[in-house]
Amino acid sequence: MIFHPYVGQWVRIHYAKQSAPVMPYHGKTGVVRLVAHGPGPRNVGVETDGRTIVVPRGNLVAMEEGRS
Repeated sequence: MIFHPYVGQWVRIHYAKQSAPVMPYHGKTGVVRLVAHGPGPRNVGVETDGRTIVVPRGNLVAMEEGRS
């Protein structure tokens, strides 16, 4: 889990074992493109497979820089 994601950070999308089979982006890697601020859910825009998707911050795992 990443507490403070930043734009340009490489991440892997990870869901719990019971929900992973139905999540199409589980295990995908991507780059953080936008980070939500303010009250409410902490969501992050991650670019993967040529698209930007919204992922809850708790479902991201940090990767080494430049790894894909």
